[in-house]
Amino acid sequence: MTWTEIERLTRQVQQLPPTQQQTSQQLSQVMVSAHSTMIEGSRVTVLEAMDFLLGEAPALGPGKPLEGYDMLGDHARALDLVVARAAARQLPGPVFLRELAAAVMRSTGRIMNTALGTVDPTQGDLRRTNVFIVGATSFPNAQKVPALVAALVGELRERMPVAATLREQLELAFEAHQRLVSIHPFNDGNGHTSRLLMNYVQRFYGQPLTIVFREDRQAYFEALEQSRVTEDLTVFTAFMLGQHGKSLTYQLSAATPRPR
Repeated sequence: MTWTEIERLTRQVQQLPPTQQQTSQQLSQVMVSAHSTMIEGSRVTVLEAMDFLLGEAPALGPGKPLEGYDMLGDHARALDLVVARAAARQLPGPVFLRELAAAVMRSTGRIMNTALGTVDPTQGDLRRTNVFIVGATSFPNAQKVPALVAALVGELRERMPVAATLREQLELAFEAHQRLVSIHPFNDGNGHTSRLLMNYVQRFYGQPLTIVFREDRQAYFEALEQSRVTEDLTVFTAFMLGQHGKSLTYQLSAATPRPR
């Protein structure tokens, strides 16, 4: 997916008639929440997510654990927070990141007691212990996390007001996503929160949201890992550009009535 193609698809989405654009945005938000939660292990499908989030009488899929719906509902409310704050043109800060992390863990977060104190994911507490994930490079020492988070949001506050082109805006959104995942500031919910931060930067500029698709989960993890190992965003940016193009194509197809 090239930047020229991204610009063309973006124009098409933004030039949709108001009613179709509203439909496109609504369905896009459901897709963002459905795929983000499926990446993290939810078994609630996209169609079930649409019924749950958009249906007049939300129904649960047969045999699906309630935790998946709790995760989905929390993510959808966190995404609503993202859209509202971005519409108000609020620049992100550490408190906002903790609000996002708390929102996505509201129903599924579990308090952890550590030697350094209690950590409550439902309050957006930063982690106090080191974290290791099988198959991934190590993450920063817990003692460095507050300063790293402060540095990231400080840089975003400086760069967001001056990113003028579509490419600058999307590259900044993808970078924010990768850097927050790489800091891994929370005991749980880091993937959700990092993707939501990306969506926040996009909505700040009025840009369509990027869906990270469940079927591309492995390639997504590999791109994140390679970007950490090499300290080079090139591979991750290319992967996310493909995801963004795929997201734009979905929004256009979902908003365009099919001929009968």
